[in-house]
Amino acid sequence: MAKLSGLSTRTIDYYTSNKLLPVTRSASNYRLYSEDVLHTLERIKLLKKQRMSIEEIRKVIQSTEDEDLEPIMNEVQAEIACLQKKLTSLEEKLKDAPQEEKKKVYRTLETKLLDVMKLLSLM
Repeated sequence: MAKLSGLSTRTIDYYTSNKLLPVTRSASNYRLYSEDVLHTLERIKLLKKQRMSIEEIRKVIQSTEDEDLEPIMNEVQAEIACLQKKLTSLEEKLKDAPQEEKKKVYRTLETKLLDVMKLLSLM
């Protein structure tokens, strides 16, 4: 699992001990993970990039019913609205900036926005 996910075994053990990953044991006491754990690990990586705590990540991962997700979705929508306002303000400030400065800012934002889009696609 560590090789497939690109994470260390220690990190995977940490996530398992914090009940972020379901695990079973083989007869020889090896940890056995199902295929969907890779998807879960990808979600965890993206949520961590968004600076979510382990407890917040656990809530997101363990939420299976819409009513559990609704408060989280509302929070995400509010955060997106706030980011849109900040982007509008940034665009206004960059209006007269040199083209190189604009490109630098847009490249930085593009990377961060791609992480957010990946996260939303995994939810």
